[in-house]
Amino acid sequence: MTMSDMIIGSSFAMLSMFKALCRAANYDKSVLLLGETGTGKDLAARKIHELSSRRDYPFIPINCSNLSDGLFESELFGHARGAFTGAVQEKSGLLDAAGNGTVFMDEIGELPLHLQAKILRVLDKKESRRIGSTLTTTVRVRFIFATNRDLHGDVHKGTFRKDLYYRINVVRILIPALRERKEDIPVLADHFIGRENLRSGTRKYLDPEAMQKLLHYDFPGNVRELENIIERSAVFSEGDAITAKDIRLDTDPNRASDEVVGSQLKAILEECRWNKTKTARKLGKSRRQLYRLLDKYDLTECAKKFMI
Repeated sequence: MTMSDMIIGSSFAMLSMFKALCRAANYDKSVLLLGETGTGKDLAARKIHELSSRRDYPFIPINCSNLSDGLFESELFGHARGAFTGAVQEKSGLLDAAGNGTVFMDEIGELPLHLQAKILRVLDKKESRRIGSTLTTTVRVRFIFATNRDLHGDVHKGTFRKDLYYRINVVRILIPALRERKEDIPVLADHFIGRENLRSGTRKYLDPEAMQKLLHYDFPGNVRELENIIERSAVFSEGDAITAKDIRLDTDPNRASDEVVGSQLKAILEECRWNKTKTARKLGKSRRQLYRLLDKYDLTECAKKFMI
């Protein structure tokens, strides 16, 4: 999980969503989770799985926007030996690995039409076939789908199959944006600060003005943005108290001038196990900005030895 180990919130919007998740878990139907980026659709999907009768079986998340066409088919269905160049041995797919569990297909709206047809076949026929094989296997998984797109609009534009839309839109649950449940911001912020304190052995806390600054912000990036802001503030705050000045929002005029010294950068790299993507996110920097900092503090060669 990138945001937290649990879904947090006691607002009316969240309580209504919790109720919907619980009801969906009791019925073995396809679920479509709708919501903006950063709202926690992955957490909602996992919660449905954990509350369902399939909880003792695998939960397999698949981000449809991260895999190329050929890789997507190979990962999902597997392939036979010799199916294509490089296929030196048979490989089982994620559908096989899930068994009687749950497959969570995030960003389903990003799939091209020809791959949408393959997903539709799996849903209709309850069977799959490895690339290069003539044998079919029965699919027993439960599917949960998620998107931040307007799939109904995409159907009218011809970029999403109408038959697939109605097939996955059996149970639909909307994940509320953070700006629609601002009363949850204090408990979320405290959770993220507490987690940072455990990781770093610190005693950070938000002072009242810092909390007010958060409460007056609309968080276009939702809970994920709040998480990043808190982590960034914990890094740049000098004392135990995180002040309003330490809360650096994307809308702040001084946001672009945020800087980190070499010792801080190395400490964050080590905390993130030298994963540059995670480090950049925690610093609130782009990959290009992070590379400039690595060059500036002569950490480039050391970073090359670790994960991208």
